[in-house]
Amino acid sequence: METFSGQCRICNSSDWEIIYRGPIRTGKFGEYSIKEHNIWKCKNCKVGFLNRTPLNYEESDYREKVTGSNSPDLFYSLNDWKQVDKLKILGTGDLRDKVVADIGCAAGSFLDIVKGFAKKTIAVEPNLIFNKELLKKGHTTYKYCNECVHEWKGKVDIAVSFTVIEHIEDPLQFLNEIRLLLKPNGYLLISTPNTDDWLLAFLAGIYDKFYYRYVHTWYFGSESIRFISNRAGFKRTEIFFNQSYDISNALHWIRDHSPTGIGKFGLLKNLDASYKHLVESKGMSDFVYARLGNKL
Repeated sequence: METFSGQCRICNSSDWEIIYRGPIRTGKFGEYSIKEHNIWKCKNCKVGFLNRTPLNYEESDYREKVTGSNSPDLFYSLNDWKQVDKLKILGTGDLRDKVVADIGCAAGSFLDIVKGFAKKTIAVEPNLIFNKELLKKGHTTYKYCNECVHEWKGKVDIAVSFTVIEHIEDPLQFLNEIRLLLKPNGYLLISTPNTDDWLLAFLAGIYDKFYYRYVHTWYFGSESIRFISNRAGFKRTEIFFNQSYDISNALHWIRDHSPTGIGKFGLLKNLDASYKHLVESKGMSDFVYARLGNKL
């Protein structure tokens, strides 16, 4: 069996195990690799890891691998609706007259919404097409987090980074840089696909190739998020679970072994709230959120 002896970039352990071997998602829905890939799990900090050549976030084909296009309009159509859950977790009252930074914000769906509340919106996005779009909208814009630390160190009230940390080559350095931006009582809210997603266990060997993606270097659950946040120097970590996709998508996976999106089985809509509550209460939702703070 193939071995991997490199040190974990989060905890420095060299004790790994393979948790999946097979094809993985290469880009848009339905596109999978011909080559088999290994997904490794660090036995110490419990993070999952795809060992592959680092990707260039600035190149257009990187964004095409994530969403299938570099079009801001397509990004808005795919992501605007997702901002509702983020605002529910944050609360709009927390945003008024605050300095808000979105790290890895793509075309800026979240910042566009909070701009009316916030005192200042800071956008960090390496994609050049999206970067220009953010500038046009009046967001203070940088390509990388370390570029804005000099100007904004200790001045940010709220930083967010939604489904970004799994893409980053060095997630520990990434969190350290964001922590430097925060005021003493500021906090960071992150989200990432959940390794404890119930479909990953229920449809083992089927859902895996969809869940694991070539653009995702790292795979986190609540335990590994707590570990890395503590390692990055945060004093407080609060975990939240959020089920983004509805019961119709889950049933479609069980029946046809493929995704269907949201709202395809209208007769089941009344069950969505119960389904969402159940999987979130068990910590088995498709996404996990964490609020990281500098104070206990």
